[in-house]
Amino acid sequence: SESTFSTIWSNSYVTIAQCNLLIEGIKRLQTEGKFSDSELPTVKNYLGEAHLIRAIAYSILVDKFCATYDPATAENFYGVPIVDEYSPSADNTKYPSRATLAATYSFIKDDIKQAKENMTATGQHSFEYLSTDALTAFEARIALLTKDYDTAIDCAEGLIKDGRYPLINNAAQMQEMWRNDVSTEVICQLFSSKQELAPAMGNYFLDETNHKPVFLPSRDIINSFRENDIRVNCYFKMEDISFSTNEKHRLAVFTKYPGNPEMYEGVNNYVNKPKIFRIAEQYLIAAEAYYMRGEGEDELAAYDVLYELMYARDASISFNPVSGLSLRHLIRAERERELYGEGFRLTDLKRYGEGFKRQNPQSVQLSYELGMDLNIKADNTRWLWAIPKAETDANPQIKYQQNPGY
Repeated sequence: SESTFSTIWSNSYVTIAQCNLLIEGIKRLQTEGKFSDSELPTVKNYLGEAHLIRAIAYSILVDKFCATYDPATAENFYGVPIVDEYSPSADNTKYPSRATLAATYSFIKDDIKQAKENMTATGQHSFEYLSTDALTAFEARIALLTKDYDTAIDCAEGLIKDGRYPLINNAAQMQEMWRNDVSTEVICQLFSSKQELAPAMGNYFLDETNHKPVFLPSRDIINSFRENDIRVNCYFKMEDISFSTNEKHRLAVFTKYPGNPEMYEGVNNYVNKPKIFRIAEQYLIAAEAYYMRGEGEDELAAYDVLYELMYARDASISFNPVSGLSLRHLIRAERERELYGEGFRLTDLKRYGEGFKRQNPQSVQLSYELGMDLNIKADNTRWLWAIPKAETDANPQIKYQQNPGY
């Protein structure tokens, strides 16, 4: 089935079209002098937001449908079709072909630049609007993906040193962040209310009615957390899970999205406000960028910033700098723990370029044999999603630009 990736493709381009319409409309009205002096700052901020949202939409597309970025080869790989103006047409000879990977990321970075020139809304923790801090966090993320380590460090360290998003260091605050959507370290989370619900994320992992969650955490990921880590009791709890035989077995479930009580009455709908930027990610970006840059004291700088995050999560750990592959392993392992369940893992595995083996389940006896020994190589076709068939049928320019293996 291609429904999952065709939905992401189409939704992204709908968002891009909406942004194009807004950007063109604002610029036209600016040129015509339709805004008063008091309105201009707000309008400029809207313009900046539109550029940022368009960049985010393109980043989703390039992440799922394109190869991992390497500056040495980016001109030789496909990006995605770039649409930068709102001009609906039935004339398919005018539809764009796929740009290069280099051109696609260049477009994303140009949108970031345009957003910087227009956005003025300063951020605050648990903010439900895009801000200049969210823009900086996104720029750091893109810089890491494109191996621009200087920019990644500057952006991430800037947010860290600003001090407005202090890391959580106790279990009660950790629970408050993930259950009640209130936290000092959330840079931007999307709005949700009982009347206007965000998508339910927790219902894949929790089922308090039938006790049949879709996914269970692996034994390996559970065991990777240190005993005193404040994330453990927030991310996992023991529950009696019902199986098809009507037997119940006590296993750990994933509880990072337990459902905010403000979003429901009675039966839990497992809706929490989606957290699209957190300061913890910036610590991980800075640590990886320092390590990958590898200049002078960069490895020590990488460990220092990583230790800040680890110490906030577990105050019992000692300062014990490591280097080389041990440091790389520690950065990756901490990234997996901290961002577990937030949608980064596929992207991370893809850019590591090492493939993966399925982790060990909590119970081999209770697991389906299918896929138990899954071992995906780095050159597997499925790291890149297929361009939806409806698109290749409708657009002659990309008919022969499908990803390999489809």
